[in-house]
Amino acid sequence: SNIIKMAPLLPTATGILVALAVCNLNIVNGFSLSSHRTHHVHSTTLMSSSWNDDYDDSYRSAPSRGSSTRQKSGRTRRSNGGGRSGRGRGSRDGQVSSGRGSGQPRPNRQSKESIRYPKNNYGYDDDDEYDSPNNNGDRMIQQQRMTNPIGCPLFGTCPGCVVDDYVADIDIVKSAQLYFSSGSIQKHISSSSRGRQSRGRYYDGDDEDDEFYEIKVPSSITQWRTQAKLAVASDKKWSRNAGCKIGLYQRHSHDVLPIPDCQVHHPSINKAVEAVVKATREVRTPAYQEDTGHGLLRYIQCQVEQSTGKVCLTLVMNCEKLKECQPHLSYLVKELKRSEPQLWHSIWCHCNDSAGNAIFARDVTRWHPIEGPPYIREKLPGTDPDPDSREGLLYFSPMVFRQANYEGFGEIAKQVREVIPNGSKVCELYAGVGLLGLSALLHHGKMAEEYDDPDGGIQWLRCSDENPENARCFERAVSSMPMKITGRSPKQLQKDNGKKGKRTRKNYKGKKSDKELSIKDLMDSMMSEASDESKPPPVDPSEKVTYMQASAAAAILKGQALGANVLIVDPPRKGLDEPVLQQLCQPYNPNQMYAEKPNALSHMARHTVNWVNDVRTLIYVSCGFDALARDCDQLLSSNAGWKLESATGYVLFPGSNHVETVVVLRR
Repeated sequence: SNIIKMAPLLPTATGILVALAVCNLNIVNGFSLSSHRTHHVHSTTLMSSSWNDDYDDSYRSAPSRGSSTRQKSGRTRRSNGGGRSGRGRGSRDGQVSSGRGSGQPRPNRQSKESIRYPKNNYGYDDDDEYDSPNNNGDRMIQQQRMTNPIGCPLFGTCPGCVVDDYVADIDIVKSAQLYFSSGSIQKHISSSSRGRQSRGRYYDGDDEDDEFYEIKVPSSITQWRTQAKLAVASDKKWSRNAGCKIGLYQRHSHDVLPIPDCQVHHPSINKAVEAVVKATREVRTPAYQEDTGHGLLRYIQCQVEQSTGKVCLTLVMNCEKLKECQPHLSYLVKELKRSEPQLWHSIWCHCNDSAGNAIFARDVTRWHPIEGPPYIREKLPGTDPDPDSREGLLYFSPMVFRQANYEGFGEIAKQVREVIPNGSKVCELYAGVGLLGLSALLHHGKMAEEYDDPDGGIQWLRCSDENPENARCFERAVSSMPMKITGRSPKQLQKDNGKKGKRTRKNYKGKKSDKELSIKDLMDSMMSEASDESKPPPVDPSEKVTYMQASAAAAILKGQALGANVLIVDPPRKGLDEPVLQQLCQPYNPNQMYAEKPNALSHMARHTVNWVNDVRTLIYVSCGFDALARDCDQLLSSNAGWKLESATGYVLFPGSNHVETVVVLRR
């Protein structure tokens, strides 16, 4: 201000230039020309976010690979660790920003009562900017997971991990980012998604933070693996009976490398491996030798029950029948129980004498329970964390697929259930034990009860898979859930209602009655249905939650997705089966009547039926990105009307070059 007062004493041009230069310098440094009060407010803002400056300072000496340091407003601003793959916190002019959905200042937090809960999805309106109290902490946790090292002493020699730090800075994530940022994909992003992106970010002149593909690390980067399959080899080449060594195959060979104290293994797995190694040496269990085909123990599988920390151990033996494993199997099991009696949940034996690298044979008769209960039980994602709550359990036997990172996959289940509209009819293909579908069923049922919405919740859920053991695990899980959500009656009550005796008929409301159905009752039923055509027909409780034992291709052609408006697919690495993909690429047929059963479309030729005609939301959970890109190309280039709403990558196995991607498409 003193220089501005002196400006008239200077030549006109020089005075103007000096004044403008000083004004510009003061603005860059955060000062106001008119009032010292503004400077005080700005200083307070910087102090309130000083934790963020300290966090940035801690990484300035070692910036992340792919990260950038930019000068903005006289302060150093570092982009999120992990390069383009990260979505953590940053700082811009004293305001907190976090990649997707929060680049602008947030309004003050509101109480739960002040937020509007629309009846259609129990969420927030698109224009609401509600910031939960945990959001800030979640962003810090994400940043730490993406930048902190795993710290494994075996890194470099062990083939299990390709990176030891910056777990999101991997090749597959970079490929996914390039794919979703390409022009051929960007043109298929829905307008609503673009609107949310533009409202939720602060544009700073570049597109580095404006990515459609979001990256998350859903669990801790250490001790996340609760299931491991490990190879077995002889501890000494010159002696078959000197015990076994257990670990992973070294790169480009079948030489087994022991991995004691693996940092990504659950501690119970490391303890179980050590116990098996010691037991094989004690009882002289012969290890399988590939070159000769002799030996007995080929592989082991360890599955941890998270609630107890106990291990379900599967011993894969080189034999055809169980009796051929004796007496070595009995000696080994007895020694394991003696040395670690509190560690084992159960012990199984699997007989596999086939040549090749397949760990398990496909014949279900090769599985033999030796000790302990048949199922591992885990809490259904979305249930009350209270250990005494009884909202639902998932059941796993060694014969079914289970995610190695169960905790991390729970975050994927959370996203899936939240993008399903309220009141939907849901079909899940490649369902396994039904984790995704049952999690969504429980979530929407609880929300409907909480907000007293009688028409809320999921109307019905249909799951399918070809493994018969999956169906048994699914039925046990449904029986453990609240009856008001599943619509199922207890098994004992079902048996009592189905006892032999007088024949009963169902009345028009779906309830059993001992009375014969008269013509008057039938006419009254028809008249009441005709007078209220807008109300959907009641769902038979026995058909609200069902499971079909069939492959995805067979299930969809049997009408499993008829009437469903939401379809969930979680295929293996190879991607969608061709018949499933063909149906999803067909355009909507307005001339096809709505039907939930294939019999209702018997008047149509089967090749003309669109078996997914009513599906409006497709949730694709992918574990193989190459197959996902191929399937997305076909879906988006077809005339079926699909548009991308979101794409989220989950680094589910930190340390490996792998990403699980959840893509939501709507039409």
